[in-house]
Amino acid sequence: MKKIILFKLSLLLTFSFTLAQTVVLDFEEGGTSAAFQYFGSTLDGSTNSIIDNPDQSGINNSARVADFVKPAGSEVWAGAFAIEPGTVDLTSDNQICIKVWMEQAGNLALKLENSPIGSPNWISTLDVNEAQTWVELCYNAELPSEEGPFEPAAGGSYNGIVLFFDFGTSPSEDRNYYFDDIITQIGTAMPVDVTFSVDMNNYTGSIGTVYVSGTFNSWSGDANPLSDNDGDGIWEGTITGIEAGAHEYKFTIDNWTDQEMFNFSGNCTVTDPSGQFTNRSLIASVSETLPTVCFNSCYLCGQGVVITINLGQGGIAVSDEGLYIAGGGNFGNPGDYPLNDNGDGTHTIVLERPIGFESYYTFTNGACGDFSCKENIAGQDCADPNNFNDRFMGPITEDTVIGTCFGACTTDTNCDGGPQPGDITFQVDMSTYTGDFTTAYVSGTFNNWSGDANPLADDDGDGIWETTIPLSSGTYEYKFQLDAWSVPEEFAEGEPCTITDPSGAFVNRSLEVDGTATVCFLWNTCTACDVNSIFDLDVANNIFNVQPTIVQDEVLLTFDNRYHEKKELTLINAVGQVIEGFRIAPNITQQFVDMHRLDNGIYFIRIQTEGKIQTQKIIIQK
Repeated sequence: MKKIILFKLSLLLTFSFTLAQTVVLDFEEGGTSAAFQYFGSTLDGSTNSIIDNPDQSGINNSARVADFVKPAGSEVWAGAFAIEPGTVDLTSDNQICIKVWMEQAGNLALKLENSPIGSPNWISTLDVNEAQTWVELCYNAELPSEEGPFEPAAGGSYNGIVLFFDFGTSPSEDRNYYFDDIITQIGTAMPVDVTFSVDMNNYTGSIGTVYVSGTFNSWSGDANPLSDNDGDGIWEGTITGIEAGAHEYKFTIDNWTDQEMFNFSGNCTVTDPSGQFTNRSLIASVSETLPTVCFNSCYLCGQGVVITINLGQGGIAVSDEGLYIAGGGNFGNPGDYPLNDNGDGTHTIVLERPIGFESYYTFTNGACGDFSCKENIAGQDCADPNNFNDRFMGPITEDTVIGTCFGACTTDTNCDGGPQPGDITFQVDMSTYTGDFTTAYVSGTFNNWSGDANPLADDDGDGIWETTIPLSSGTYEYKFQLDAWSVPEEFAEGEPCTITDPSGAFVNRSLEVDGTATVCFLWNTCTACDVNSIFDLDVANNIFNVQPTIVQDEVLLTFDNRYHEKKELTLINAVGQVIEGFRIAPNITQQFVDMHRLDNGIYFIRIQTEGKIQTQKIIIQK
C-alpha cells in the first residue's frame, strides 16, 4: 500500500534557476553542429539544413539554426536523428534544453539513445504552447522515460539525439520547424498546486470523509481531506506546494478505513515490479486541476471497462522474463505489460480501458525489444496479415474476459486441441544437383527471407543437408537456396508442396507447424526424399501389402514371409513431413496402423528392413 516504485511518464517541470550549462549543439561554426537524418516520411534518408536564423528575436538572436520539415502524410512517429552529435553528458547535469520555433502550437518528443556506458534509452514529450516565436523547452532527466524500461536519463551519457516534432500527428500539409541551442544544465524545480476530484457515487460503503494519500504527504490517512459541499457525490480539494516530479497516490476513506484497490493495469496507474503495489501516477509539472475520476477507476463513472486476458502457454518453454502482451499502439514494447504466472500453465493480466476500446495486440515470450520473441499465428483465423499478423480486440463495451493460447487462435486456455510449436528439421537432398555450391540455406517467413540466417549442413556427406529451427505454430512459406540466394529453388504454380501468392509472382514451399516434425525434399521438387531416396538401401516392391489404400480409420499391413527381421515404419504426408514412426518387432506378419486422427489427403507408408526399402501410397478419405 505504501511502498512506492516510480517509473513511468515524463513531463516538463518548471525550474526556478539554472547553474552552469554545457553546449551540445548550437549550429554555429566549430564542432557544435550536426546534420539530422529524416525517417518516417517522404524525406526518409535525406538530411536537414543549417540555415540563417529566420527570426532573430526574443530568446534567440543567434546567427544559425537547424530546420526540420514534416511532410504531409508523414508517419505519426516521423522524426530525425543527429549524425555524430557529440555526447549528451547527464552524469552531473539533470536537464536537457532545446530552443524551438513552430508555425503552430504542438509538441516535441526528444529521445536520447546509443549510450556508450549502457544507459537505457530515454524519451520525453513536451507541449509547445506558443507559435511563431522562439520557445525554450527543458526536459527533466531525473524523471522516468515515457517508454520502457521507464528509467531516468540523469546519470547517463548518450551519443544519439532523436527529435519528433508534433509526435503522434500526421499532418495534412507540410509543416516547417526550426531548432537551436541544445544544452545540458542543472536545474531546481518549483513546487506546484494540484486539485484532486473523485466521484464516489458508485461506492456502496459508508463515507465519513474522503482523503487523498500519496508520496507528497508520506501516505498520510488524514493530512489532506476532500470535501463535497454541494452533496453531488464528487469530492475535491487542492494540495499546495507539491514537490515537482513523479508521485504516486490513491483516494482513501476515513483514515485508511478503506482505500482504492487497483487489481488491474490502467492508463492512470503504476505497479511496482513485484506486482504487489498499484497506485495512481502523478507527474507534478505545473499547477493544475486533474480530471474527475470514479473511485477505483481511471475514468469517469461508467466510462471504463475491465478486460481480463487469460493466456495458456501450451507447449512452449516460458522464458525467464515471462510472457507479455505488447504492440498495437496501446500495449507498448515487450516487457511493458507482463502477465502473471498462475502456476498452472496459464498467465493473466487485467486491464482497465475506456469503454469502446479496440486495439491490435500480440503476445511475446520474453522482453525482446525487436519483437523477435513474439508468437507466430500467421495463417490462423485470428491473425491480421495486414497488421504484422497480430490479434485484434474490440470494440469492448463491457467487462470482458479473453481466453486463448500462445501461438494459437483458440478461444480458451485449453491448448491441447490447438496447433503446437515445435522443432522443425529442414532437410534437402542435393545428391541430384549438378552445379557447384558451398552451402545450402533455408529461407522463409520465419527469418524474413534472410539469405544466410539458417545454413544447412551435410556433416555425414550423404548429400542430405539439414538444420533444425524452433518455430511457433502456424503457416509458413519457405524455400531452399544456395550460397545466400546465388541459386534459389524455382517452382511452377500448382505444385503440391507449394503456395502461390494472389498475383502469381511468387511460388514457395508451404509448411504448417503443429509440433516437432521433419521435412525432407529433393532439391527443387515436391518429391519427399524420405519417400524416394534409397541411400544405401535397395528398393523392393514385395516387403508388404497395404489394405485398404483408400482409408477411413485404419490400414492393415501384411508382410511377406521372406522378411523376418525388425522393421522401421515411417508415415509421411504429401508435403514431406514425417507424421509418425515406430519399430515393428521381428517375425510380425501383420500390423494395424491407426489413421482416424489424420486429415483427408495423400500419405506414404515406408517400410525399411534387411537393407531394403518399400513405399506405398494411401489416400485418407472420410
